[in-house]
Amino acid sequence: MRIIVIGGSGRTGILIVEKLVAAGHSVVATIRNPKRMAETVKRGAETIVLDLDKSPLSDFTATMKGADAVVFAAGSAAGESSALDRIGTRRTVHAAENAGVKRYLSISAIGASTGLSTRSMDDEMKDYYKQKRAAAKFITGSSLDWTILEPGELTDGGGTGKVLLSQQAINEESVPRGDVAAVTLALLEEPKTAGKVFQLTRGTQTIAAALKAALS
Repeated sequence: MRIIVIGGSGRTGILIVEKLVAAGHSVVATIRNPKRMAETVKRGAETIVLDLDKSPLSDFTATMKGADAVVFAAGSAAGESSALDRIGTRRTVHAAENAGVKRYLSISAIGASTGLSTRSMDDEMKDYYKQKRAAAKFITGSSLDWTILEPGELTDGGGTGKVLLSQQAINEESVPRGDVAAVTLALLEEPKTAGKVFQLTRGTQTIAAALKAALS
């Protein structure tokens, strides 16, 4: 598949790029900072500089033409408003629809779709979940074959290959970014995951077994 990874140079995005390329997919990484281009090119991805907030929508549409799937792995940086997550989602969903791309996978946050209470969170996290939930509402209301992955607290590392994946609410636990990348690949390659939201944390099952259990 030809897959567009939005936010391909981020800490999670770069691992998704690596996994997709290693699995034989043709990857296009979009990045905001041209100084990060060498990192994605080194990993085998065609790389295009696009700003989620400022680049014309037509540029995103042109980039997505002929693609089989889009992965939204971008996120607001420290000091930025989480509104960028909502705005970026809306713009890339529109671009995918305009380009005729049907498959769209978004990386969100655990509990965003399951009613996780934000009452005890600080204002920054409350806004973060508000934006993630607004983004999800836009995705699920689109014409795309969407999948949303809601991982727990992200930790750096290549992953263990052992996870817990569920369509129902699960306890909040952390999960390595490497496992998020590996699960992203598995979800993209399984058509039955379209139209579903998955919670993800570290666990005891292999990714294949966890996915099979989550779909059953």
